[in-house]
Amino acid sequence: MNRRSFIQSSALLGAGVYLSPLSSLASPADFPTVRVPAAKRNFQSKAVEKAIAAFKKNVKDKELTWLFENCFPNTLDTTVTHTTKNGKPDTYVITGDIDAMWLRDSSAQV
Repeated sequence: MNRRSFIQSSALLGAGVYLSPLSSLASPADFPTVRVPAAKRNFQSKAVEKAIAAFKKNVKDKELTWLFENCFPNTLDTTVTHTTKNGKPDTYVITGDIDAMWLRDSSAQV
């Protein structure tokens, strides 16, 4: 087989698989929840949960809703820590592996 016919055959096969009606059918099992379990989340927000529920209600694309549900709240779930210090609420956001790394990086850009 020469190079030209191989490329043509591969392109036709790829287009056929991509455009196949079966390729758009995905079961909910194909989109498992990978979000941090509620008990292990650093911070929880009722507003974020409402936004996720509204998004899932209004968007019919299952893959897009799965992506939104897992990615949108990730920063709150994994990098925000909320505590109380001296009777006042205190929030800490991890900005990297080194505290104040954003300051180092932004000053290096300047």
